[in-house]
Amino acid sequence: MLLIKNNGKWVFLYPDIQMINRRFFMDKHIEKAMQLRSNAMCPNCAETIMMTYAEELGLSESQMKALGTNFGGGMKSGSTCGAVTGALMVLGALGISDPHIVGEFQRKMKENHNGMINCFDLLRANAQAGGQKKPHCDGMIKEAIELIEEYR
Repeated sequence: MLLIKNNGKWVFLYPDIQMINRRFFMDKHIEKAMQLRSNAMCPNCAETIMMTYAEELGLSESQMKALGTNFGGGMKSGSTCGAVTGALMVLGALGISDPHIVGEFQRKMKENHNGMINCFDLLRANAQAGGQKKPHCDGMIKEAIELIEEYR
């Protein structure tokens, strides 16, 4: 229960505990991901997502990094974004494999990026808009983590 001021009056707010938990884990995971990305030799997008969830999934960060290493840069070929593939691997490890949820995840990512989900296309559009690569990729990672937390 929270006490907040609304239009000059104090009111009690009974928040949805599930929503609070989701927000807590989302913030925790985003903070961890951005910490991983803050050093000069930052992991790729897939590695970052997977390393972020390592402890929760009972694996070491080095194991998760190894699992995600070939998925960065769109599977090193400009194909599906590493933030997307990393998130899908984490969802699977969390026991979420329903084709509807997986499809919805991909649909939302595409919807948020003008129908694009391939790394090459996303980075090209970002560069054409004057953006830099790292902030763009950090944004993709944050968005993927938000969706992981939404579907868990």
